Amino acid sequence: MLLVRLGYRSIWRNRRRTILTMTAMGLATALIVLTLSVYEGMFRDMIESATEYQGQLRITAEGYFEEPRTDITVPQDTLRQVLLSYPDIRGAAGRVRGFALLSYGEGDSSTTQATELLGISPEEERAVSRFEDRIIAGKFLSGESTQEIVLGRGLARSMDAEIGGEIVAMGQDAYGSVAADIFRVAGIVDTGDPVRDISLALVGRRTLQRMLALDGQVHEWTLRLGSPLQAEAVSARLRLDPEEYDVRSWNRFLPQLNNLLEISRASRFFFALIFYFAVVLVTVNTMYMALFERMREFAVMSAIGLRPARLSLLILLEALFMSGIAGIAGGLLGLLASLLLQRYTIDISAFMPSVSIAETTMVPRIRAVPAPDTVLIPVFLVIALGTLVALFPAWRLRRMRPVEVLREV
Repeated sequence: MLLVRLGYRSIWRNRRRTILTMTAMGLATALIVLTLSVYEGMFRDMIESATEYQGQLRITAEGYFEEPRTDITVPQDTLRQVLLSYPDIRGAAGRVRGFALLSYGEGDSSTTQATELLGISPEEERAVSRFEDRIIAGKFLSGESTQEIVLGRGLARSMDAEIGGEIVAMGQDAYGSVAADIFRVAGIVDTGDPVRDISLALVGRRTLQRMLALDGQVHEWTLRLGSPLQAEAVSARLRLDPEEYDVRSWNRFLPQLNNLLEISRASRFFFALIFYFAVVLVTVNTMYMALFERMREFAVMSAIGLRPARLSLLILLEALFMSGIAGIAGGLLGLLASLLLQRYTIDISAFMPSVSIAETTMVPRIRAVPAPDTVLIPVFLVIALGTLVALFPAWRLRRMRPVEVLREV
């Protein structure tokens, strides 16, 4: 306890130097916390942008992902109640998919586009996607059995389709027969991803089931969770027959996005190392200055009986106090700044447009999302590094000879 009290008092002997050093260490820690939180916010935006339309978990019949045939389906009614019984699942929507050839207009002015019809239930989709919120013209589907169709912005532009116009869809049903129907353009949706919008066509689920001869069947169940980061854990907890159902998290059915995030997290780590290196330089400089300025003091303490091992421990305690106070204060400051940036995001759409990459869209905004690892890891690393850099001065003290030091001083 004597060394602890002595070490704490020693760091305040030169208050100006100590405060400047701890300020530099604290600000570096705060910047690391804020930077990592901004990176985390960017990752969350990318995940949410990709999964808000494709789902965070998808359940299909075994073999559908490898060969998406019209006749490979799962039940519509019995499975939904089972899924919603799990507390982590916030919404479940059954979807029907069918490839079709869409035709709009008559005569020489007609246009034809091959796309995939997505049959949805508007009520169920409100809990798992944001299609309805992204309507930019007209209205959303009014029900499952209507003859309405909502086109993606890019698809509507390529077909020159207008609200109220008729679209003829021709495809193949589950039995290989010709399937055809006529739809009226009810609205146009802009999801923010041009690649998705160029082939997006939403119709009522029952209407598409009737067209494809799939009464009471869907091709997939799309789930929304409390957090997209829970996807893999929830998929492992779902007790569904693996020989009948294929459960995939977004990490698996969006592999490009998952790989992109892994690369980004690795680059985030190297970016943080630059700040840590700056912290180490500041701390090393301070510890060496303190060592050389107090050599006479250490020599006297050693001459009156304080062992070199205890002198070394005193230096380590001083470094621990200094880095500990700076690390905790900087962590709290960075957390406060991150919480403010989480609540009040910075819109930068005036300087850059949204960018689509790896089946997701990078939202033009700066948002911080503090997480335990983005706050605690920088704090612990700064404390650890601040203490480790004191090992060399401590080693020098163990080799010190008091008589030689006092003669030199």
